[in-house]
Amino acid sequence: MICLNTSVSHLFTCFMFYSLFQSEAISSLFVNGRCRWPGCDEPFEDFPVFLKHLNHGHSCGEKAIAQWRVQQERVRHMENQLIQEKQRLQAMQLHLRLSEHTSVRRTTIMECYKYVNIRPPYTYAFLIRWSILEAPDKQRALNEIYNWFIRMFFYFRHNTPTWKNAVRHNLSLHKCFVRVDGGKGAVWTVDEREFQKRKGQKFNRESALKWLPSFSHPSQVS
Repeated sequence: MICLNTSVSHLFTCFMFYSLFQSEAISSLFVNGRCRWPGCDEPFEDFPVFLKHLNHGHSCGEKAIAQWRVQQERVRHMENQLIQEKQRLQAMQLHLRLSEHTSVRRTTIMECYKYVNIRPPYTYAFLIRWSILEAPDKQRALNEIYNWFIRMFFYFRHNTPTWKNAVRHNLSLHKCFVRVDGGKGAVWTVDEREFQKRKGQKFNRESALKWLPSFSHPSQVS
């Protein structure tokens, strides 16, 4: 009996929650005392009267479904337009170098590369090292490096994948990238001593520890 009462109570709570959620969602169709269903602008004194109108005048049928599809397409168009406008804004910000003259965060520029089809001004070796050092365990498989490039930069998502050949070439070319074979496949790590040597810098413990925190901007892995 206790279990039955608990189940009934749980179902009642779920029902009340769903009813409240549905009511809040439907209220978007009732604004300033008028029905906001597409093509309808009838006035109503209160919400219960509007609900009766909604259930009878806009019940599920061919016309209502067609209106829903038109609204769905309108929303998709607006979402695509928003993406384009955001890309335009980011491109303008990058062109104007606003981060150098205002309080705009450095990460904003990196966000720009996520939305604008501009090749990042970094070498493949730099990007590969950044990708690996940003991983929690400071190592990545080849496909994980590819995925990082795609996730971080619009350019690598929308251009021919010849850049993958460049990634593999750089991994093999530079001694600072070390392949480690394990039970789950090969991963790549960074030999920081070799990297510092390649840059012609004196390696010491302090310089090696500089890259240990998480990286939100490329200046932290230079």
